[in-house]
Amino acid sequence: MAPASVVVDVAATEEAGMTTQASRNKAQITRALLHGSAVALLGSLGTEAQAAAAPDAISLSVKTLSYQDYQADADRIDIDAKAVQVVVPIAGEWSLSGTAVHDAISGASPRYHGNGLTSIVDTRNAYSASIARYFRQDQITAGYSYSKERDYVSRNYSLQNAWSTADQNTTFTAGASYSADEIIPNSIFLRTAKDKKVLELVAGITQVLSQNDLAQISLRHSRGRGYFADQYKLYDARPSTRDGDSLLMRWNHHFAGWDSTLHSSYRYYRDNYGINAHTFEFDYVINLPQQWQLAPTLRYYSQTAADFYFDPVANDPFADADTVGAPISVVYGRYVDGLPASMDQRLSAFGGLTVGVKLDKEINRHLSLDMKFEQFTQKGSWALGTGSPDLPTFHARSLQFGFSYKY
Repeated sequence: MAPASVVVDVAATEEAGMTTQASRNKAQITRALLHGSAVALLGSLGTEAQAAAAPDAISLSVKTLSYQDYQADADRIDIDAKAVQVVVPIAGEWSLSGTAVHDAISGASPRYHGNGLTSIVDTRNAYSASIARYFRQDQITAGYSYSKERDYVSRNYSLQNAWSTADQNTTFTAGASYSADEIIPNSIFLRTAKDKKVLELVAGITQVLSQNDLAQISLRHSRGRGYFADQYKLYDARPSTRDGDSLLMRWNHHFAGWDSTLHSSYRYYRDNYGINAHTFEFDYVINLPQQWQLAPTLRYYSQTAADFYFDPVANDPFADADTVGAPISVVYGRYVDGLPASMDQRLSAFGGLTVGVKLDKEINRHLSLDMKFEQFTQKGSWALGTGSPDLPTFHARSLQFGFSYKY
């Protein structure tokens, strides 16, 4: 399966343990579809978990999402995804959660920079299950997930513990996740099956500051070994290790007089590829009459380029090796010599801006509906510092619908 071409937050998507761009897109879509589940799907440890009481009712959530990305001269990828999640309480002290996701991808993806579009058709099925045990001030959750598509199989195991102080004002979180993935040959650039293993560790603290303020800080470390290249990209060679660290800080403030809440966060990420990334995000949740809720979203992301990424030569991707820039001949030479080299625009220096809005409606105490729309634009010139030149402006949009029902 050829990879989708979405250029997304590398700091977030790389931690999902995926390799092909299609898989990264789908991991992101899974998060979007089922954001806030006890154990995030596909091995991404949740950092918002707090010791909480066991659920008192069976809940069913159904989500559907339509995604499309494009650049000025071409449409790229369309993804249609559907997800179902069921949470079942047991004896007031336990809960079981199960999730199934199916998505279909079609369109075209560039083999280098923004050029050489090739067609894509594939589907993916993913399943996860978790069990949680609730104590007076603790919550322990263990999870397993499995994902399969034509060129990729992923298995993930996770364990997380959240415990609170007696007054419930402070919650500590610690967890670990291990992914074992298999990359199946499906292109002229990969002849034998490869594997990749990623260990993630996370620790965090959530503190109630006042009646209207909540703060959180968490640290994450990932250690990856194996095949990290993209088998569909032209002469793409990457190190066999990828280690990354991230710092996440959140602050929520409730405006009692306006019956609204501001969610703000900042995230810093770095890895041994040489990528340094910053993410700023703001959600403003407004409670409206008749049980409606409106939440505009603004997110800015910026990253530096990987040390082994090569910029394109303006208007001439096949320039001579002596030409200033990143001709394919130079990348090919490093590829043959076994040195890291890539023309994958996801590894370039860029900035991206996402604007969106979410609308929720509580029909009654059992049923709630939601809708979410997001539009993303990415440019090299929007990076903090110097961005990569001569890459096409990239756009993506998504539309999500869903409902949740409690029995």
